[in-house]
This record gives sequence, C-alpha cells and structure tokens, in this order.
Amino acid sequence: MGQPTLRDVVEKICSQRGVPGMAVGLLTEAGREIVTYGVASVETRCPVRHDTLFQIGSITKVFLATVAMQLVEQGLVTLDEPVAASVPEFQLADPLARETITLRHLLTHTSGIEGDRFDDYGYGDDALSRYVPSLANARQIHAPGQHWSYCNSGFSVAGRLIEIKTGQTFETAMRERLFRHLGLKRSFFFVQDILGYPFACGHRTSENGTVEVVRDFALPRTVHPAGGIWATIDDLLSFAGFHLGLLRLSDPPLSPEGVELMQKPQVAAGNWADAYGFGWAIWSVGDTRLIGHGGSTNGFQAHVVLLPEQRVAIASLTNHESGSVAISELETWILAERFGIQVPNPRSVTVGEAELARLAGTYEYPLARVTVRPAAGGLWLETIQRRGLSRERHERQLPPLFLRPIGRSVFTVGPARVVPNRVDFVFEGDSERPCWIRVFGRLAERVEG
Repeated sequence: MGQPTLRDVVEKICSQRGVPGMAVGLLTEAGREIVTYGVASVETRCPVRHDTLFQIGSITKVFLATVAMQLVEQGLVTLDEPVAASVPEFQLADPLARETITLRHLLTHTSGIEGDRFDDYGYGDDALSRYVPSLANARQIHAPGQHWSYCNSGFSVAGRLIEIKTGQTFETAMRERLFRHLGLKRSFFFVQDILGYPFACGHRTSENGTVEVVRDFALPRTVHPAGGIWATIDDLLSFAGFHLGLLRLSDPPLSPEGVELMQKPQVAAGNWADAYGFGWAIWSVGDTRLIGHGGSTNGFQAHVVLLPEQRVAIASLTNHESGSVAISELETWILAERFGIQVPNPRSVTVGEAELARLAGTYEYPLARVTVRPAAGGLWLETIQRRGLSRERHERQLPPLFLRPIGRSVFTVGPARVVPNRVDFVFEGDSERPCWIRVFGRLAERVEG
C-alpha cells in the first residue's frame, strides 16, 4: 500500500474525532491543495465544498491587526498614543489604565482589561460606540503592559478606534481596506450576507453523545472585531498568502515592511506561545519558526499556521466544538509527512510535593472556575465552564485534565501539539503562592487555597 494522501488522513481523523465537516488548505509556492470532508450540517446533509463558509473566530484578530497597521503606515494612528485621546467614550474602572492603554497594548493582549466581555448592543451601526463605554464596569486585571492575558475586549476597542479614524463602520472599513485589496469575495461579517452562499452550521456533542447543530451561532456585532468573520478556505488561504508574500497585488493593503513588523515578537506570550506580534502568535517547532492564530466560536474551530521562511501555510476550518483536536492531529501529520518537521514532546521535570501543593487552589475568571489539585507527578485541573459567546446561561463541568510539569510553574496538557498547550502559574513579587493561573491564555485569579 502507498502512503496515505491528505484526503485519507482528513477523513480518518474527522471520523475518529466526530467532526461533521472540515475544509483544509495547504498553500506553498507551487500552489494550493484543498481537501473538504463531510457535511455542513448533520440536519441538511449538504456536503462541505471549497466555497462553504465557516466562522473563523479569532483569526479575525489578524485581519483587524493588518488594517490597524495600515492606518499606522498612513499616519492616521500611532501604536503608542493613548487610545483615549482618539476614543473619548473609552472608559475603564481604573482611570490610570484608561490614560495609559495604547493600540500596542490592544493588539498584543497586554492591556490588562477584563478580556471576555461579550455584551450585546444590537446590530445597529452604534454597537461598538455603545460597547466601549460599558467597559467602565470591567475589571482591570493588571496594569497595562505588566502581563499577557488574552483579551477579546481590547480588540473590540481597537475596532472602535478603526471606525473613528476611517469614518466608516468597522465592517465597511475591513471590506474596503482589506477584503477588496486581497480579492476576498467570500468573507463576511453579517449572517444575512452569508445566506446566499453555502455555509456550515456549528455543532456540539450532546450529553447523550449525539452530534447536534448549535442554534445561536450569530455573534453580537460588538464581537465582530475580535472574532466575527465568516470565510471560505480559499479566502483564508489568500489572506495567509498575502502575509507570506505569495500574492501578486497591484495595490496591497500593507507594505512588506508592515507585514514583517506584524510577524516580529513584541511581547512574551505567557503560556500561549513563545511570543506575540501584532495579531500573530509566534513560536518554534524545533528550528522552524511558525506564526499563526486559532478561532473558537459556538460550534466552530479554526486555525491557520504559517511557516514564513518556507513560505507555507496550513489553514483548517471545522464545524464542531472539538474540532481543534482534529486540526492539531492533522497539522502534526502535515508537518511531518510533507516537510519533515517532527513535533517534539516537551520533557518532563520533577516537581516536589510541597511545590505542587502551593500551586493548588481555586482560580476564577469570567468564563470559568478552575480547581487545581496535587497528583502523583503533576496536577489535576478541574474546570467549570461558564457562558461565553453562547446566549445559553448554564455551567458545565469539563473533563479533568492532567497537567504534566515541564518547568517549576509551567505544565503541559495532553500529547505533543503543533501549537503549545500549556498552563502556567504567575507569581507577584515575593509571594510564595501564585496569584494567577494562566489557562486558555487567560489569567484566572486565585480565590481559594
């Protein structure tokens, strides 16, 4: 038997992981290879096609950062001017933070603003202008620039800044300043815009084990800057191709120097990656530098990873809440089989019982309450997940995760993955116990233990 094809592997992984539908694209200097699998909806049974639209979630942040850097190049904004000088309705509970936070902080997740405020202010053009002052009720988790903590709210503020500086709604600015330049004809924000095209429905696995359609997949307009784009696999590859210098454009949205700057490390990114640029996570697998971003919305998981030196991009779109596992397994196979890049498993270190015990406790952030318990050779992480983007107000207990130590306060979860899957504990000053656990990229504050 010959070697399995990309299609063979996609079909095997999706079948094993219960993913109803997937679109995968591989972009190199030689061209594009696209594979689709399964159905857009388990109810309609319509097949996933090259032109099926998926939610790409937080990959939207890289699109926004591209437009923000375009405005920097045009002299309409600066990276280090306080945002409040241009967005007077921007309010925070901490007045000093309000006067300090810059576009640089917003684009690198270092503002310290409570990061998962998904308040809905309707679908009018004033949604972001109404959302931004509501952050006066948001907690300031840390001083601007002090730590790294994933912050959706900050990108909504950046979206409002784009509106003010362009005199357009955020969605119009993105369409005219980015989509049009790159020829992205199947990238949208509003549900009404996707209805004339094939689109996927998000899915989840119910308590009885059946895969069901997620009904509330329309996102609040206030979330559009942080994660609102619907796109086809072709459009996502085109966007990645621009950032690899593979598109021939007469009027590119950003200079080569601007593209390069976005991919340069700006800050250490905690447990998320080695570093964070402007919109891009940056890390290495062995000697290979990677940049990328994922997306997670109600019933959708997406990821795009670029190998800048090799001028390669891998884009993956799925329509199931657990699609990230399938994506990770597929990326691992592609890197190994197509490019000879093996994903190493981080080495374990020995951490004493007393050190493990001081990390134990209960930690909270708006989306979850996590409890850490000592275990033989590591820690157990138990998570109660709260309402996020879903309008359903409920809590659910996630399966416990074993945390394997790879440093005194850094742990890894599960098998080796292309994207690091780590949890770390953050100390303040001379404290013997951590003040926070950083999980899913967010700083969760110790509340018990």
